Amino acid sequence: MRAFLIAFLVTAAAAAQTDPAARPRDSLVVSGVEDAPRRGTYVEASLGVFTAMGGTRPFSSGQPYLGLTIGRDLGKRVSVFASLGLGAASASCYQVSAGGDSCLGADSFSATFLEVGLSYGFPVAARTLVGLKLLGGFTDLSPGPVQRNGTVPDHMLGPHAGAGLSLDYDTQLDHFAVGLDALVRETFAGSSLKVPSLAVMPRIRYVF
Repeated sequence: MRAFLIAFLVTAAAAAQTDPAARPRDSLVVSGVEDAPRRGTYVEASLGVFTAMGGTRPFSSGQPYLGLTIGRDLGKRVSVFASLGLGAASASCYQVSAGGDSCLGADSFSATFLEVGLSYGFPVAARTLVGLKLLGGFTDLSPGPVQRNGTVPDHMLGPHAGAGLSLDYDTQLDHFAVGLDALVRETFAGSSLKVPSLAVMPRIRYVF
């Protein structure tokens, strides 16, 4: 038995020796290659908070804001887009009676934005851009915040222009990015009616 154990240990020691012909172990740490953020045609959905300014209150009561966007990246920093935005103003009057005791128009109304825009981003960290946005289009206010021909119209249409700041992060999840927007618009819905507004919303993007 003792001879058997000695023979077994000698055989195991010989097997443990490094084979001179064997491939040496890697001396470099092997790591994955990070994919570059996708660029191209994309769609976005956003859900945030909307408020109108310029009425009897500095800011109307905050209401939900929903945005849907389709766009196209023109390189790594520039993109163009078209979007539909839905918000609402609440409890702020834009036409007060002569006695100041009542509102002649609607003090709560929806605001629908149909617009096109341009975005330019500045890199601030890996996969992160801070961007500037310029946009313009048409607004539908319903019902009208002021009277027209003595009555409150169901809809008031007018052009709008706006600008904003954005923060974009291209996630490691392929095709997806997230962001945060703060947009200021001013709607010209009549000869004397101007309705500035603010929308702040997080968003998610899918790049095809």
